[in-house]
Amino acid sequence: MATHKNLEDPLAGHPRYKKIRNLNKGSYGFVQLAYDRTTGSEVAIKFLQRGERLASVYVEREIVNHSSLLHPHIVQFKEAFLTPEYLAIAMEFVDGGDMFQYVKAKRGLQEVEARWFFQQVMIALDYLHRVGVVSRDIKLENTLLDGNRRPLVKICDFGYSKHTEKDSVPKSRVGTPGYTAPEIVTNRRNYDGKMVDVWSAGVMLYVMLFCTYPFERPEDERETPTKKYQTVLQRVIRGDYVFPRNFPISDECKDLLSKILVVDPEKRLTVQQVQQHPWYLKDLPSGLSKFNDDCLAKQREMPELAQNVEEVRKIVHDAMVLPSNSAFANGNALIDSYNEEPEDGMEEDGSLEFSPSY
Repeated sequence: MATHKNLEDPLAGHPRYKKIRNLNKGSYGFVQLAYDRTTGSEVAIKFLQRGERLASVYVEREIVNHSSLLHPHIVQFKEAFLTPEYLAIAMEFVDGGDMFQYVKAKRGLQEVEARWFFQQVMIALDYLHRVGVVSRDIKLENTLLDGNRRPLVKICDFGYSKHTEKDSVPKSRVGTPGYTAPEIVTNRRNYDGKMVDVWSAGVMLYVMLFCTYPFERPEDERETPTKKYQTVLQRVIRGDYVFPRNFPISDECKDLLSKILVVDPEKRLTVQQVQQHPWYLKDLPSGLSKFNDDCLAKQREMPELAQNVEEVRKIVHDAMVLPSNSAFANGNALIDSYNEEPEDGMEEDGSLEFSPSY
């Protein structure tokens, strides 16, 4: 019979992994740092409560899409497995925190540093799109930093991802408000997930530089939450943003942002066009323009490292069944269940909630 200890330490007795400490917790589940006895390395393991409430196409897509990726700027998927209480997803552990924390601590980045991070984000997006995956949730919080002197960017969390060839055309109002493209806010059907990712990357760059969201204003704080929400949404739909005067940036950087934060996705720069912009190309390390060509060539030559699609889908399917020896069998859950967004809206009533500025 599962015990309280099993819930605090779902890896108790596991032959490969041993819990080190808790990392974070959210409505989706929680993440622990663990020691991998097989490799001698540390891994991050995400735990989602098993049972019927886990039944979600997003969970399967997250694992299937993530398991197909192998890139230095993407957190590496290790494996998915089951415990009596949880579906567990083991991933590369990145110890530098996320970019939200980094930018907040610095109260905005100098243009040179912001460009270095943005170049890495765009390289990761170029790889994702070339292998057929769109994230639909690009944001500072989903961008981890590896190292301290000149941190490397690693994108994580593919809970809202889709494969452009294997999945249906993106149409759901998913993502994180504040980073959400106008075509999602206006509920435009069959939008281009790649262009949504570009928009979100542009918001990331803006926040890195100015330490605030592009469609918020200081005067919004005097409004009620509902009024602020509606005001910000209208600015997103109109593409109404300004460059703060107390954070001077180059004209080239302003030009790039003005070509990314474009309401009409057909007029927005693509990833490839962003990578040809003069501001992006400045200080670009030698050989980085061909980096993904080399990564894709090496990936094709390597044997399959992660679980195949059939294995992943079976694990997710089995996770929907709650074993009789689970501590959750009698409703003794210690965490909220995985919080999936409904397919047709960010909330059941179609509302969005914006995170506060820094």
